[in-house]
Amino acid sequence: MENVIQAIVSGILVGALYALIAYGLGLIMGIMKFLNVAHGSFLILGGYVSYWIFALWGIDPYLSIPLVIIATFLTGLILYKLTLSPLLKLPDIEMRVASSLLITFGVVYVLDNAMALIWTPNCRSIMASHTGEAINIFGAKLSLTGLCGLGIAILVAVALYFILSKTYLGKHVRAATQDAEAASLCGVNVQRTYLISCGIAVALAGVAGVIVVSSYSITPGGGLSWLLIGIVVMVLAGEGNINAILPAGIILGVVESASVFVVGAPYRQAVALVIFIIVLMFRPQGLFTKKRIDVYYNS
Repeated sequence: MENVIQAIVSGILVGALYALIAYGLGLIMGIMKFLNVAHGSFLILGGYVSYWIFALWGIDPYLSIPLVIIATFLTGLILYKLTLSPLLKLPDIEMRVASSLLITFGVVYVLDNAMALIWTPNCRSIMASHTGEAINIFGAKLSLTGLCGLGIAILVAVALYFILSKTYLGKHVRAATQDAEAASLCGVNVQRTYLISCGIAVALAGVAGVIVVSSYSITPGGGLSWLLIGIVVMVLAGEGNINAILPAGIILGVVESASVFVVGAPYRQAVALVIFIIVLMFRPQGLFTKKRIDVYYNS
């Protein structure tokens, strides 16, 4: 029984990290219809920035999150200006997705090699004072890094809800997502809205990178596996359904963790791909979406 409880608790903590990874990926896909396959590389970049801050000045990784957000937000602005903004001229959504996939693959190649030159291809991780510590609750061990990840994921969910539903930026995002041309005619600066949204999305990847480098290790080419997890969570939640990203991530984390008792630990990550295929076959609109939607944010 204790093993079952531990698996569920571990699954919830890991699932919160999965959701945090998927938020930025879903933001760009939901608003601009771009598939940013460089998302995993930006996650690794955020981890390296946090590692560098820790190595140079000894600042705790969680205290370095504001600096990581600034660095990756500016990176997101550059990404949009140089690579993604020209694609908005494409009239067809399928063309946007395909073109953005190809272009961001190039970004992955450039960014991964740049990180290898700066930080070398060696594995990096942060061993802070709280690394490895856990809290025992009802026989289940909750790691402090996992709890921090859960808290940050909840904070991000609340912040995105507030931004997208209670601010002018959120109104502009919803308007641009429904009909960018009509929104522009109504006075919405669509380009600026997309620019800020891209910066936020990459910054969220950077925040996820801080959690990853604190709990795992990172390498310059290690973003692909995290990208795949983010895509699975996004598909489970349903395109445009940001409210469902956190529960979708937790569901995936719990199922992965529970699958250890069935298929064993070496194959737990394969379970995510199996779930991905099954959902695409039978629920392509996602587990939490009744029908395909065009509005990014569901109130």
